[in-house]
Amino acid sequence: MKRFAYSILIACMVSFVAGTATADQFHYTNLLIGDRASGMGGAYTAVSDDATGLYYNPAGIVYSAGRNISASVNAYYATDKTYKSVIGGHGWERTSASLLPNYFGVIQPLGNKTKIGISYAVPESIMADQDQTFTDLPLSSSIASLNPGVRISSYIINFNEESNTYNFGPSIAYELSDKLSTGLTLYYYQRKTQFILNQLIKTTNGGFEWTNTYFQTEEKGLRPVLGFMFTPIDKLSLGISFSKIFLTDSDTTFQNTYRRQGIAVGVDTDGDGVVDQTLSDEASLPDGQSSTSVKRKVPTQVNLGVAWFPTSSLLLSADIGYFTEVKEQGVKQVTNFAIGSEYYLSKNWATRAGFYTNYANTPEISSSGVNQNEHIDLYGLTASVSHFTRNTSVILGAGYTFGEGQAQIIGNSTRIQDAESTGWMIFLSSSYSY
Repeated sequence: MKRFAYSILIACMVSFVAGTATADQFHYTNLLIGDRASGMGGAYTAVSDDATGLYYNPAGIVYSAGRNISASVNAYYATDKTYKSVIGGHGWERTSASLLPNYFGVIQPLGNKTKIGISYAVPESIMADQDQTFTDLPLSSSIASLNPGVRISSYIINFNEESNTYNFGPSIAYELSDKLSTGLTLYYYQRKTQFILNQLIKTTNGGFEWTNTYFQTEEKGLRPVLGFMFTPIDKLSLGISFSKIFLTDSDTTFQNTYRRQGIAVGVDTDGDGVVDQTLSDEASLPDGQSSTSVKRKVPTQVNLGVAWFPTSSLLLSADIGYFTEVKEQGVKQVTNFAIGSEYYLSKNWATRAGFYTNYANTPEISSSGVNQNEHIDLYGLTASVSHFTRNTSVILGAGYTFGEGQAQIIGNSTRIQDAESTGWMIFLSSSYSY
């Protein structure tokens, strides 16, 4: 993952590292997909017997009841991330909220043993903001002696980030035998991320420092999902799926603008480690944006699931999701877990609950390193209730995520900040069988 560091040499805790400009690539389960699957915490690889299975394991749609249409809406999804004691004992806070339909799928029989489908999924949608002002801060100790009696009167930070990932494509599934089926989904993949960071520091002597950073990445490619479903005995099913994103196009543009005036800064002009020049004014005003078409490396994902139907009213399921290491991006291998349950109160009402992990794919932060990616392990809880008629169902559910970890958002510094993240969602969906 490419990092960009922007030094603001006024306050010892203000030098900022923008981190990866690819939204939350630190985690893989940023949004749960589908209605029934979301209520079960995403433990759906060995179930997948409705239109949501087109995303989780297309082999499961062989067992769907006739034709099925499923639409899911995340009515509201919000997160709050806090980095503690960043500037003068104050923390940084970033919030994100989105309102979107995140899944739509249709299944159609094609002969006795074959079913086809098409689906649209949004596994990530982020709209993050940070608007904070800090006052009366000290200068960095490295330049305080060059600016006697000067303090920071105000430090203003404005940050905005938007990121969305889209999957759209057809599926086909075939029943190989009474106990085994296979399926393939071929998604067109598109992802667009953009962030703008604006920082302004004013000092008591009338000086200032201002930086503006713009970064945008757009990726396109294909994401096949290959799945198998096996039913060795009655009331027990096993599922496995493989998926990987193959990027065909990537375009990244970025620009960094900088201006400092009235603040003296010592400069090592010849690189010998000795400050031999003092500058009060400095500017970097590029004529335009820089760009690159380098494609990032992405991991391979393998999901393994088991589902057990102990009674006609109760379903229990569990998933293991494995993501391979990508050394070029500084991404370690990750194994996530999910468990879910479904219980029919009557033929018209059902409840679901689930728990899942969303571990960080970054290494744990070392006390001797600098410019390291944040590491926050997340956990999630979900629940939903469904009402059924002969051909339709309506589902209302909610979820909550939480986690703690560490970050290092100060550029070129070994300081480590404690960080925590919380989030919640409310989703409404409906499906129709015909």
